[in-house]
Amino acid sequence: MLLNIFKKKEDKFMQKLFEHIKLREGYKQNVYLDVLGKATCGIGHLLTKEEKEKYPVRCLVPSHVIDDWFKADIDTALTAAKKQANVLSVEDDDIVIALVSVNYQLGANWARKFPKTWKLLCHRHYDDAIQEILYKNPPDKEPSSWIEQTPVRVEDFIIAIEAIKEK
Repeated sequence: MLLNIFKKKEDKFMQKLFEHIKLREGYKQNVYLDVLGKATCGIGHLLTKEEKEKYPVRCLVPSHVIDDWFKADIDTALTAAKKQANVLSVEDDDIVIALVSVNYQLGANWARKFPKTWKLLCHRHYDDAIQEILYKNPPDKEPSSWIEQTPVRVEDFIIAIEAIKEK
C-alpha cells in the first residue's frame, strides 16, 4: 500500500524524495531485524524501546502508524539535510535528496559520527571524502562497514558528491 502523505500533488520534490527513500528502504508492515539486528518496520523505521514493547518482532503494524513514523523520520532527515546542504553551499534537489537519504539511514547526526568525512566535504576535499566513505582506513583498501552493508546507498552518496564537485 502506498503512503498518501503528500497533500499537494504539485510538490514534485517531496514525491521524488518519497519514492527514493521507499526504493532504498523498502516497505515492510511486519517488524523485522535489520542487518545490525535492530528492530525495524515500515520504511526503514528503527523502533524505539517503547515501540518494541508495543510491536515485537514479526508483529503487524497498522499502516497509519507506519505513515506517522515515516512523516516524523523524513522530517528529521530533511531538516538535517537542508542544514547540511546550506553548509556545503548546494541547492540541487538530487544532492539534497542524497543528503536526506544519508540522514534517514545513518541518523541526523551522521556528520558527528563521521567527523572526518564531514570535515572533508566542508573543505571541498571531495575525493578524500569518498575514500573515507569507501574504506575503513584509507589508503588501506579494506571496505567500510557501510559499503559492505548497503553498497547502493554508498553509491548514491558518492554520485551526489561527484555532482557537488562538478558545480
